[in-house]
Amino acid sequence: MRGRKTEVSRLEKLEGRTLEEISRITNIYSKIQEGTEDESWVIIEATAPLVWELLRPEPLVYCLKVKGRANMYTGPLAVRDGVVREVSINTEREGLSFFVRLEAPAEAKVELQTGKLPVRLILRLNRSCWRDFFRDRHIVIDPGHGGTDGGHRGPVDLWEKDVVWVTAQEFKRQLERLGARVSLTRSREENPSWVERVRLGEKADLFLSLHTHGEADRRVRGAAVLYNPTFPQGERLAQTMLEEITAKTKVPGRGVFPSSELTLLDRRPAFTIEMVTITNWVDEGLLRNPYFHRKLVLATLSSFFRFGREVSEVANHVCG
Repeated sequence: MRGRKTEVSRLEKLEGRTLEEISRITNIYSKIQEGTEDESWVIIEATAPLVWELLRPEPLVYCLKVKGRANMYTGPLAVRDGVVREVSINTEREGLSFFVRLEAPAEAKVELQTGKLPVRLILRLNRSCWRDFFRDRHIVIDPGHGGTDGGHRGPVDLWEKDVVWVTAQEFKRQLERLGARVSLTRSREENPSWVERVRLGEKADLFLSLHTHGEADRRVRGAAVLYNPTFPQGERLAQTMLEEITAKTKVPGRGVFPSSELTLLDRRPAFTIEMVTITNWVDEGLLRNPYFHRKLVLATLSSFFRFGREVSEVANHVCG
C-alpha cells in the first residue's frame, strides 16, 4: 500500500482531480463534415470532459493542448483531406499536445460535446478555401467505355464501364457541392467516340478520363495516371495525383505516363486515371466499397487544389 500511495502523490492532481478522475483520451480520428459550409473535423474522444487550449504556432499549424492521459496509440494520424495533412501527438507531463498540420490556411474553432460517452472534443476547420478554389471552374469527367463496350472485366463480375460510372457520379456530387460546373461525356449506357468526348473538354479547366487497367497476369495491381504531354506541367501534376491517390486509397502505384490521345486537348490539363487494375482480385474487391470511390475523388481533387495553390503562390512571388 505504501508504494501505491507514493505513486499517486508523484502524479499529483490535475485541475483538482485525483488519478482516478483524470480523463482518459481513448481515440482520435478525422472526417469531412458536409453542410452549408463544409468543415474538416479532428475528433478526440475521452472518458470525461477535457481541459483544453488552442494555439496557432505557425500559419499552417494548430496545437490543441489537452489535459488527460492517453489510452490510445499516439503515433501520427495521416489525414490528407485537402485541408488537414497530418496530426502528430506529443505526450507531456500533464497531458497531450495534438499538432494539426494544414495544407491550406483555415480558421478553426473548438467544440466540446459532453452529452454522452465518449466525450468528444472537436477541432472544426473551415474548408471555404476549397469552395473558393473550385467555384465556377468547368470540369469535364469522362467515364470510360459504356454501352456495349464494357472495357476490362474483373475476375468475379465487375465491368470497367460500370465502376467508372460510379466514380464519375461521386466526382459530380463533390464538385457541384463546391460550386464547380461539371459535364459528363456520356450517360450510363452511351459510348461516344473519343473525338466527341474530347470536344467537351476543349474549353474546360480540367479534363479527367476515368478507367481501370487490365492485365492477363492477375497478380498485377495498382493505379496509374496518364497526362497530356502538351500541357506544360502535366507530368508534375500527374505525379502529384498518383501520390495522393496511393496515399489515400492504399492502392500501389504503377507510374505516370504521357498519353498521345490526350494531346487532342492541346495544352489543357487533361489526365486519364486508371484507378486500379480491375483484373486483380484485391483491386476488384476495392471497387465494391463506396468509400474507395470517395477517397479516390478526394485524393484527385486534393492534388488539383494543391497544385493550383502552388502555381498561384509562384506566380504571386514572381509578380511581387
